[in-house]
Amino acid sequence: MRTIVIIGASNVTFSLPVIWSTLRQSLADPFRLIVAAGHGRSFGLPNTVVGRTLPSILECDLWESLTQLKPSSAHAIVTDVGNDLLYGVDSKQTMDWVTETICRLEACSSNVVVTGLPVDTLQGMSARRFEFFRRLMFPRSTLTFEAALNESETLHHQLLNSGDKNLVSTAIPAANWYGLDPIHIRRRCRREAWRQYLSLCLPDTKINHCGLLTDWSVWKGTAQRRWKKSRLLTSQQPAQTIDENELWLF
Repeated sequence: MRTIVIIGASNVTFSLPVIWSTLRQSLADPFRLIVAAGHGRSFGLPNTVVGRTLPSILECDLWESLTQLKPSSAHAIVTDVGNDLLYGVDSKQTMDWVTETICRLEACSSNVVVTGLPVDTLQGMSARRFEFFRRLMFPRSTLTFEAALNESETLHHQLLNSGDKNLVSTAIPAANWYGLDPIHIRRRCRREAWRQYLSLCLPDTKINHCGLLTDWSVWKGTAQRRWKKSRLLTSQQPAQTIDENELWLF
């Protein structure tokens, strides 16, 4: 069974029905989609959104599951890098966490795609607009507009340099995928964005455009381990199996 691993945050969560439907339309054989994402997800810190807490990417159970599943060859995408800057983590530490993530993926993957940050969008916004969205999405963040520009640009270039490795390729998100919201891909652009990312991730496969009928049922799945307030909740994986295709959530 072909295994695709996608690591990210809210953009992955919003786009999950598109990703799932695109893979179903493009792959002839059953596949296993393993996802570690979620609103505000951090690579190195647990994060809480509306009373729900998820472990960091590096501490979630995805890695143990990959070890147990022992896929002969996996294909991976690492995206949505940048939340940690808003949690007060500098670009160096963030990149160290991402590098560790890439190294773990390289151990079981034939290729890894890493996406850069939407720096053109960030550079084109005003300080007032930045402050509005920072307070709306990350109300506890104290990151200034100037620091956000400097740190995001540094992190962006470090991510692109990670493509120097043999198994790693990089992708730059298009500026026109974003609107007033500087970090979330617009709904009408999600199909094109993920067609491009998945085409790099699966170079031996023709990735078809996702049709209008996306499978919204994938949003019903829940992560393997999470907390509601102080209560630990667990869900058996795969979260869903549809036509022999498996969706694993962490």
